[in-house]
Amino acid sequence: MARTRVRRREEQGRLFWLWLLTLPIILMLAAAFAFGAPWPDPLTQRFAMAMLAFPVLFMVGEPLFKDAKRALRDRRLRPEVAVAAIVLLAYISGFLALIFPTPPVAGFSALIVSAYFTIRYLLGRY
Repeated sequence: MARTRVRRREEQGRLFWLWLLTLPIILMLAAAFAFGAPWPDPLTQRFAMAMLAFPVLFMVGEPLFKDAKRALRDRRLRPEVAVAAIVLLAYISGFLALIFPTPPVAGFSALIVSAYFTIRYLLGRY
């Protein structure tokens, strides 16, 4: 019982940091949609999204990748594997958007991780 409370408290802290770090990405995306163009400019927005998504994915969202790695090691296809693959592809394409004219989706990878952990918390699977 006490262990569950501790894990729940850790998950609440994780959610706080996930959404706090994702908030600037949401604001940049909202500004881009409101102005009809990337804000402040295309290159800065793409670079900022990739940099802002890094701590969300690889620091706070690290348990997702650990769970996916464990599932792959056990040769089991679990939701964590699919989410981790999608998030990594989105993040990598964000860096490719700095070089090639592709949509900048690195920021969306942070939104996916934040939503994943929120849903996991609400379902009580932490």
